[in-house]
Amino acid sequence: MEQRIIIAGSGGQGILFLGKVIAHTAMKQDKEVTWFPSYGAEMRGGTANCMVVISDELIGSPIVKNADYLIVLNEASYKKYINRVNQEGYIVYDSSIIKNSKFRDDINFYPVEASKEASLIANPKFANMVLLGAFVKISKILNIEKVVETIEEIVPAKRKEMIEINKNLILRGFSIFED
Repeated sequence: MEQRIIIAGSGGQGILFLGKVIAHTAMKQDKEVTWFPSYGAEMRGGTANCMVVISDELIGSPIVKNADYLIVLNEASYKKYINRVNQEGYIVYDSSIIKNSKFRDDINFYPVEASKEASLIANPKFANMVLLGAFVKISKILNIEKVVETIEEIVPAKRKEMIEINKNLILRGFSIFED
């Protein structure tokens, strides 16, 4: 089993943190993992993406040319990466922001009103955590309990007040899609 994931959006949307949570959780589940962050020099507001590869065996390269999963938080990234999703792959995206989505017949689309859902619990800027929960449910790669444990472990000390909010957002995203 090898799963290749691209996570993309703008700086400040928590793209790299989302990828880090996925990578750390996969490690807790005894998987081989690579996490490859990339962001523009302007950081907040500029482009940001990361690539995560999860495997049962050693991973040859951290670069994801074609993804099994795309998690996307803005329109520009959606347009940039949609053609890098493998046939029968999955796109989980923030449909609160991405309105002009171009569809392909050969991939699976999961629109999530992540910004809207995040604003009901905390703030729309935490849409990344809602999408994380939805990704966990859809992909079945990670265990939701391990994701919540990972949040408790990797949220920096200066942001400990965010742990419960993040957990609630993740669980909300996880509950959006039925089994």
